[in-house]
Amino acid sequence: MTRGRAAVAGPKPAADSSQKQAPVRSQPRKRKKAYTCADCFFDARGLCALGLDEPCPTFRLDSPEGLVPPRQPTLLMRDPGDSASTGPLT
Repeated sequence: MTRGRAAVAGPKPAADSSQKQAPVRSQPRKRKKAYTCADCFFDARGLCALGLDEPCPTFRLDSPEGLVPPRQPTLLMRDPGDSASTGPLT
């Protein structure tokens, strides 16, 4: 007869659920090129009046085609029967 507690094999403690594993990627992400003021349309043509160390919000990439407007999202049309579009504006 053995005194004391007997070792009981129970379920293993669950892993901490607050630490989620990131999904495994097959290919690394491509990083965008870090543009400088020298790559800007305005700086290349002597039109920049700012003396910043990094590209400003009006940065436009200089290209052989000239000044190219920024890409805008596609406009999606609503259905004419959509009840949300027929209500009064408040």
